Amino acid sequence: MIQEDFEQHVVKLQNALLGFAKSLTHDEDEAKDLLQETSLKALSNKAMYDDSGSIKSWLYTIMRNLFLNCRRHSSRQESLPTDFEIPDTDDMQGGIEGEDSFSTIDVQRIMDLLSIDNRILFGLYLQGYRYDEIADRLQMPLGTVKVRIYRIKQELRTYKKQLV
Repeated sequence: MIQEDFEQHVVKLQNALLGFAKSLTHDEDEAKDLLQETSLKALSNKAMYDDSGSIKSWLYTIMRNLFLNCRRHSSRQESLPTDFEIPDTDDMQGGIEGEDSFSTIDVQRIMDLLSIDNRILFGLYLQGYRYDEIADRLQMPLGTVKVRIYRIKQELRTYKKQLV
């Protein structure tokens, strides 16, 4: 792909990328900043693009990685991303499959041990999102979402057993 075609594709995808950025950040200004960073990174790393794949997927991957890296950086200063506060146990929609005895403190301690990716994923689960909604929102396969949530629940159960 020649340079001009590549740049035109990036420009054509700006609206789609902005929509994806808004779904990640939930903030108009942050989304615009993320879009700008993504575009700059893509244009400066054009040589790394493999013509055999979708440019849109490549750009979405860059955006998602920039978003997660930014969240990781901010997580050093905060225990949780501000978008994903742990709700009180009473506010959890459905609890954790019959394990309603988990206190907010138990959940918070496990959340602090998780990677930022899993923290976001489980935060969405605790906020009542369905598996398929989480998969769509985080651009992950449904099976991956289910397995990660299952493993986090197992960690909670193990943590709880250690306390008893």
